[in-house]
Amino acid sequence: MVMRCSFTLDSDLLDQIDQFARDNAVDRNTAILELIEAGLTCQKDGRVPPVRQRRSFEELNQIRQGVEDVREILTELRSEVRLVHHTIETDWIKGANGVPFQTKHPWEFWRK
Repeated sequence: MVMRCSFTLDSDLLDQIDQFARDNAVDRNTAILELIEAGLTCQKDGRVPPVRQRRSFEELNQIRQGVEDVREILTELRSEVRLVHHTIETDWIKGANGVPFQTKHPWEFWRK
């Protein structure tokens, strides 16, 4: 039974596959199949498969996630700053006089 698969390739890896296809005078699909079969044969023979290379699109996904985390933190910070600004502005408009014992001299309380 034949099954169609789709996967994401890094542009560098795709260039290597295309070069392999040109060198062996086959189309891209055949080149991918041959490379997969060669890798599976290598694994069956007990040879150590090559170290998996880090793909640039994986790094891009990590960078995007990091930027999204920073964006979320900045949004929370903006909300906090707006709240503090609103509180200060409200106190300023209402003319916050402070606590009486901090704004009056002690003898003003005794006169009453």
